[in-house]
Formats: sequence, structure tokens, C-alpha cells
Amino acid sequence: MTTHDTAVQDLVVAGFGPSGIALAAAVEDHDDATGAATGAAPLAARYLEKAADSAWQPNLVLPGTDIQHHFLRDFATPRDARSRFTFPHYLQQSGRFYPFTLMGGYVSRLEWSDYVQWAAGQVRGPVDYHREVLSVEPVTGADGRVRTARVLSRDTRDGSLHTVEGRNIALATGHEAYVPELFRPHLGERVFHASKLLPALAALGDRPLRSIAVIGAGQTAGEIVLHLAAQHPDAQIHSVVRHAGFRMYELGHFSNEVYFPDETDYFYGLEGEQRERALDQARATNYAAVDPDVSTALYQAVYQDRFTGRQRLHMHKRTEVTAVDEAPDGRVQLRTAEVFTGESGLIEADALIVCTGYREAALPRQLAAFVPHLRLDAQGRPEVTRAYRALTTDDCEVGIYLDGLTEWRHGIGSATSFSQMAAKADTIHRDLRARLRQPVAA
Repeated sequence: MTTHDTAVQDLVVAGFGPSGIALAAAVEDHDDATGAATGAAPLAARYLEKAADSAWQPNLVLPGTDIQHHFLRDFATPRDARSRFTFPHYLQQSGRFYPFTLMGGYVSRLEWSDYVQWAAGQVRGPVDYHREVLSVEPVTGADGRVRTARVLSRDTRDGSLHTVEGRNIALATGHEAYVPELFRPHLGERVFHASKLLPALAALGDRPLRSIAVIGAGQTAGEIVLHLAAQHPDAQIHSVVRHAGFRMYELGHFSNEVYFPDETDYFYGLEGEQRERALDQARATNYAAVDPDVSTALYQAVYQDRFTGRQRLHMHKRTEVTAVDEAPDGRVQLRTAEVFTGESGLIEADALIVCTGYREAALPRQLAAFVPHLRLDAQGRPEVTRAYRALTTDDCEVGIYLDGLTEWRHGIGSATSFSQMAAKADTIHRDLRARLRQPVAA
């Protein structure tokens, strides 16, 4: 049985993580300002989220870890520092403003996750949690025109189906965890993606972990190696990377201006091959590397191991996994090869953590039914405006916004990074309001 909401919304947002929250903040700040001045009715918006809450990376909030962006690049400050959704306002409301100023500006993942949930709680518009968006379907009128879209979602608790219609839809579902084909058949209790870290480790219960393998060379992998070394002092920790070791992010001041809004304007103006080259240049600022704190901590831990002779941390550099098997005792066997010499190796582990990052879908699967009304490029990706709106056919009036899903088109600052979260939301919101002011076609 499917429950249908008959009220047509101005905006339906699929996903109420950071991107969805930032968009809601822009919507409500505007409503607060215009409502007070003119008495205008607030925008009719509905927010759907698959998870039970808006916790930010809840399975990776590890002790001692912090965020990699400046705390003023929050949900609202770059857009409007007077907003009630800013991180400084959160600090003031929590009574921690002055103590925080003595911390040197570093924000722990734990506190940032709390800020994210606090901001989500400030949103007055209806938020439906436990709602996984399955599809966005065009609603065609008798005249053949598509003026609304029907969003079908499933309640993750009981499996019930629900629909709501919107004149504009924003997909803010984020990137999907990526697991290489080699590891997929083995996913389960002992082999899991880093995004499931804390519950997966908890599920292993009191089972002794004699050996743990971590695949990957990014910030998450480095933090997990350090966490495992601290939490399992008697375990052998195997870090497997294909490079010469953990590399540090490109932290140059000039190169990190790729996270400025005007750089998004520049990137969007490039042609296809030019964009790919520019994105390749920018990757070192955010992918497959660690920050200086983690690099130093890892090296110190390995050095201490060598000094004491314990050799708990095994850094398998220039190494790739060639095969995954299950040992007779249920443990995971990794067959490895040195990337240049081909020298083979074998690692046996009680648990294997795959830290291979996230991927952005060329076409979000929820839009499959909308394909006849989307303009696609040669790679099958939606053509999108600078305002993150997918271009549609002439018979379609629905605004489809891809919020945080167009790194390939808008650049590295427009995807998972918080750096442009507020600016991106502002761009989408301004385009949305302009569309809503347009007269409805007869």
C-alpha cells in the first residue's frame, strides 16, 4: 500500500545531510526576512532522509579526529553571517563560544557532527526521516506537459511506500560508498567499507582481533589505522597502499583556492577535456592523501614500533591486493603483489576495512524515470546549468537540482566538501526563487 500526500510542494529535497540542510537554511533565512517585511507565506518545502537522523558521518566520528575545512565555511556564514544556522551561533547557543576561542580554531569531528544535527533541528519545515527516496517520476498532465514530479520513498522501518509531489526537486543524496569489484563478493561481517566502521567493529563483539587490514591511502584510512592501533594494542595492523606510502594533501594557499566560488565559475566555463584536466590537478587537495597531523602521527607510531621492536604496524607500501579468499578458520586472506617488482605476499586478517572512498553516479538512479525529459551529454550525464539545475525538454517545467552531485561539471569544491556548502545552497535557492516567480504556463 502506498500513502499519497496530495499537497503539491514548491520544493522536495531528497537527502537531509549537509547539502539538504544548507539548502533548507537558505530557504528559511529568506522566509524569515521576507515574511517579517512583507508577511509573505513561507515556501512549501519537504525534506526526506533515509537515515534515522542527520548525523554527519556517524560511523567515522573517531576520538582525536578533526575536520579539514575552516569552521566558518559552515551552513550559512559565507552566505549570510547573520543567519541563525551559523557555527558561531551554534557555539553561542551551546554556551561554548569563549572556551572554543581558546582551542585555536580546530573543530573535532564529534563537535562538527553535533553542529550538523543542531542545524538540522533548527529547520522548521517538515523533515521525514527513515525515508529512502526510490524514484522521481514525471507527472504528465492532459496537455502532455510535465508540471510536477512525484517522489516515491520507502520507510526503512516497515517498508511502506509514500509519495509527495513537487514543482521542484533537489537531489542531495550524496556520493555512494565505492567498493572495488575484487572485494564485493566478500562484503559481510569481516569485510566492510569504512563508512560502516564503528557498527561493523561493534558487531564483531568480544571476538579477539589478532590482525586487521586496512586498504587505502586517504585521510579516512590513516585515521582508522591510528584508531585501531590505539583500541587494539595487541593486534597486528596491516596498512596496504599502492603508492610509496601515505601522501599529504596539497595544502598550498593558492592551490586551495579551488574551493572558492569564483573558481567554480571558472571551472564551469571550461570545455569537457579542459575540465577533466583541471579536476585532475585539484584532486590532490582532497583525495587519496592525509593531513599533516595524521601523517605525523602515523610516522611517529611506526617509528615507535621500530624503536621498541614490537612491529605491530605493518606498512605495505607499493602493494596491491590481487586476490581475496576465506581461510579455513573464517579469517580473510589477502594475496598481494608489489606494484613494480611483482613480489607476492600473503596477509591474513580477522577483519578487512576497505577505505576506497566514494563515487558520484553519472546519472542518479532515482532519475531513471525522468530520462526522457532530461538533456544528457555524450557520457549519459545530465546537462546542468551553473545553478546546478538539470536541463529538461521543452515540455517539462519541473526544476531538477543536483545538489552536490556534479563534481565533474562544477569542480571539486561543489561536491562533498563543506567549503562551498553555503554558497552552493545560495546559488540553487536563488534560481529556485526566480523560477517560482515565473508565471505558470497555461
